[in-house]
Order: sequence, then C-alpha cells, then structure tokens
Amino acid sequence: MTSITTWPRPARSRPTTPTSSWCCSDAERSGWEGILCLVLWVRGPYISGMSSPRLCLALLCAFGSMASAPAAIDIIEADAVKKVITIETNAPADVVRYTLDGRDPDYSAGVYLAPIELPEGGTVKAAVFVEQKRVGPVVSKSLPVSPSELPNPAKVPLTQNRDHRVYDWVQRHEAILALNKSGAAATKVVLVGDSITHFWSGEPKSTRVAGALSWDKYIAPHAPLNLGYGWDRTENVLWRLRHGEVKGLRPKAFVVLIGTNNLNTNTVAETVEGIEAVCAEIRTQSPGAKILLLGLLPRGERPDAMRQKVAEVNSMLVTRAPKICDRYLDLSARFIQPDGRITRAIMSDFLHPTDAGYEFMGKAIDDALKAWGL
Repeated sequence: MTSITTWPRPARSRPTTPTSSWCCSDAERSGWEGILCLVLWVRGPYISGMSSPRLCLALLCAFGSMASAPAAIDIIEADAVKKVITIETNAPADVVRYTLDGRDPDYSAGVYLAPIELPEGGTVKAAVFVEQKRVGPVVSKSLPVSPSELPNPAKVPLTQNRDHRVYDWVQRHEAILALNKSGAAATKVVLVGDSITHFWSGEPKSTRVAGALSWDKYIAPHAPLNLGYGWDRTENVLWRLRHGEVKGLRPKAFVVLIGTNNLNTNTVAETVEGIEAVCAEIRTQSPGAKILLLGLLPRGERPDAMRQKVAEVNSMLVTRAPKICDRYLDLSARFIQPDGRITRAIMSDFLHPTDAGYEFMGKAIDDALKAWGL
C-alpha cells in the first residue's frame, strides 16, 4: 500500500477519525515547539504584558495552521488478482479526481466514483479537489508489466470531466440512472456516443440541442434513450456501461457512434480496439439486442491528418464489423462535398452536425431500425 500523504488545508470541522490521524509527528511537533520558544524569547516582554485571553488569542492566530485539519489520500490495491484499485480519503466532503494516462489530474479529470479496474502496466494518479482547485499533492500507483504488454488506454474504464463548462458529467450519469429506474420498460433503442449524440436531442434533456427536428422525426418514434456524453471517449463509455447505465433495460437495439475523441490521444489501432470493447460490453449486458455501429463522421473543413485517421478507423471497422455488430454504417460521404470540403451548413464547426447533418444521420438510422422490424 502506498504511504499516506498529508498537507495543510483550510480549517474545517474535524471528522470523526482516530486522534492520531490529526496529530503532528514527533519531528513536526519538535519543530513547532522550537518556533514557539523563539517567539516567546523575541517577544517575551510584550507577551508577558498580555492578559490571559489576549495571549491565547495571539497564539491561536500565530499557530492557526496547526489546527487546520490535514487531509489524507491513499491508493490501495484492493484485489491483487483482479487488479482492482480503490482510493480512500479522510475528507469525504471533497472530490477526488483521477487519471489513468500518466498526467496529473486537473479539473477536467473524472471524479472517483467506484473502484478502478487497472490493468497490468497501468498507472493511476489522484488528488483531492475543493471546488475547482487541487488542494494537495498528487499520489500515484502503478502496476508493473513488461513494455510489450502495456494496456490500451482506450479499453480501460474511466470517468471524465473535459466538457465541464457545458455540462456536469456526474449529474448526467445520475440522471440516466434515474430515468432507467422510472422508465426502463419503455426504452426500445439506446444511442451510445459522445457530444454528437449528446447534443442531438432526447432524454435526458441537454442544455444544448442541435438537431431537435430530425430527432423528433426519425429517432423519437423508436422510444430512445440518449447515452451520449460530450467529450466522451471509448474508455468513458465503458465505465458508464459497467456502472448501471443499461442495467434493467431491455432494448431492441443499440446505435453506437464513439471514438472520434480518442484520435486526439490514441492511435488508430487503439481507437478501433476501444470501439470493439464498447460493442463487446453491450453484447455482454444486452445479448438479445441488435447493434448498429456507425463509422466515425469526417471532421475538419478540408482533408488533413485527422481526417485521414478517421478514414483509417472506418476502413478497419469494415473488416471487423461482422464480429462486433449486426450492421455497420459509414455515412462519411454524405458530409463531404465533391471537392473534399465540409461546409458549415452540414457541420457548424466541421465536427458537430447541424440539423441538416442530423437529417442524414436520422434517416439512415431510421431505415436501419425499420429493416429490423423496429
């Protein structure tokens, strides 16, 4: 187990914990006693003239930081066989954020909500946040492995908070869990994806809606549930699927569009494996449902390196589709002009469809679902 790391924090009510966890070490106590003796020696004449209440107040002000409650965060390998990692803190009112990609967590990192499935070779880094600020050092833990067996980060379940200026990732997750409890039986089609799905329309409602007309025309008649999250990658979808977002549902079909955000950090091969992992997880949790897998949408105003990565992902999915889904649909050609450009009339920012772009998507999805009798 990693050693507990503590640091000074703003004063707060002390939680009910063993007294020892709030005490200074012998070395720290000795240091503070030395400082106190120095203050008394230097300011002795002044202090000796103080009344008892004023002396107490002065000492409290001078050494108030000693009374501040230090917080501790600890990363524990709870199950060495299954490689399950837990994070513990004695400041439960605060938020722990963590990463699995080697970078130190910031406010865009996901909130720790459940034990972490960390594969061999993986590294978890965590820190406590008060509001939007990290209040102490980062602690980390790595599981050793040979370089040839390093895990694919696109397949390791993880929370995220990259789009926090637009929506709250945790609140959306909780809203979906609540919807499932109240209306699970009514859901016939589940759409899984990132912001392209999230901001289309549907339930749970979003503060940003870009394709309400096409949604109401093509998707709403299929009794859908929108499991799209802005800025999600395949690993974030895996976390959500494994933490209750389809629990209790008996949908007839899933529509999957995920992976474009992975291309900012992952290779083409890693991204494809992440998409495969998402489809496999859906198969595990809803074995009777059909899977309609959509190829990644083209992006960028003109052909570039990122557009090429998207094309490579889609090319690989064509060959792997028979093993991971019931139908694969690549809509790229509908978004690209003859000269290779993408217009703002179809994609407002050359990534997210307008309602005209969603019209293409909605019609294609509707046709595919109807072909299955849905």
